[in-house]
Amino acid sequence: MNLEISIEYEPWNAVGVDAIARDCVKTIFTELRFVQNNVEICFLFTSDEEMRLLNKTYLGVNKSTNVLSFPTNLPISLDFNDGPPGILGSLAFGHQTILQESLEQQKSFENHLKHLVVHGMLHLFGHDHGKMQDAEKMESLEKAILAQLNVPDPYQ
Repeated sequence: MNLEISIEYEPWNAVGVDAIARDCVKTIFTELRFVQNNVEICFLFTSDEEMRLLNKTYLGVNKSTNVLSFPTNLPISLDFNDGPPGILGSLAFGHQTILQESLEQQKSFENHLKHLVVHGMLHLFGHDHGKMQDAEKMESLEKAILAQLNVPDPYQ
């Protein structure tokens, strides 16, 4: 597993995003029984200004958001163990929005970030929450993974 981590907004440097991302990804891979070793995931930790630009450019929404997921949509069953890494996708995180949400929801910044890493990663694996049944399945997976990371249920 290769994690490409880019920090483009200075306040992220105080958070320890490398360890958070790595712990979350390992736990997700274990929970989903995903065994490919030669997979790359790109993480961008940036500002709300950059998140607004990404959201507008790729989704047509002119506002910032907490996390954006960009799956490569490669078949997940591909054997990435031989040859160059297969890129599973990219995730982008907006610092100010996550900080504001954590304060409003009375959650620690770190726990809220872990939830968003898990949430974004599940999107890379094709999970969605557009329909009630899909949302319930995705939330159930999130809760199970977050419990392993010692993060309280984010939906309570």
